Amino acid sequence: MATLSPCASGTCTDVVCCAHGHKFRWPELFGKKQAEAQATIQRDKPDVTVVILSPGRVGLHDFCCNRVYLAVDGSGNVTNRPTVG
Repeated sequence: MATLSPCASGTCTDVVCCAHGHKFRWPELFGKKQAEAQATIQRDKPDVTVVILSPGRVGLHDFCCNRVYLAVDGSGNVTNRPTVG
């Protein structure tokens, strides 16, 4: 599991602001394997921490520009459409 960096959002309150012109959503990763999805997100946006949410885990409700939650099932397949926040 990734170590969480302190939440960073500055004055941003939405994903478009956080993106600064870069990718901020990865709907194409739905159903992919965890390792592939995590590598793709970190390649596209290296300033974020990818947090893996195993079955039954939920993420924090605060908004952070430097975090992406990646929910996976028991087989390690992505079950959400990862987004910065």
